[in-house]
Amino acid sequence: MKAYSDLGPADFTVSYRFLRPDEGGLSRIPQQHTRWAFLYSEDDPQRDGAWDIWPEFLDSGGSPLPDGPVPTRGVAHMFILSSDLRPMHKARIRIGTKGYMIEGLRKVSECEVTQVLALAGDDGS
Repeated sequence: MKAYSDLGPADFTVSYRFLRPDEGGLSRIPQQHTRWAFLYSEDDPQRDGAWDIWPEFLDSGGSPLPDGPVPTRGVAHMFILSSDLRPMHKARIRIGTKGYMIEGLRKVSECEVTQVLALAGDDGS
């Protein structure tokens, strides 16, 4: 699969930790380019829904990992898919914002924003 970073700049960076099966997390090894949705920590997925913001997991040098397994802890660039929703996300995303990667209604990973990238300079257009 083509790296998301080949399609344009990342919007923000998160540190993440995949939840263990005994925490309700994945029972399989997480994979690069799985299209998990993003949920803000204060939101309820049944009430507020989730957002199409996809992760691309990075190696220790900041380059995208190849397709295949990814570490259960690390750093990921996040890519907002809907340009119409960028202004709303720009208002919510800050360093320290907490959230989750989710699969359906299940939280699979805890995340915290560590950098605001392309979204910081986005004028909403």
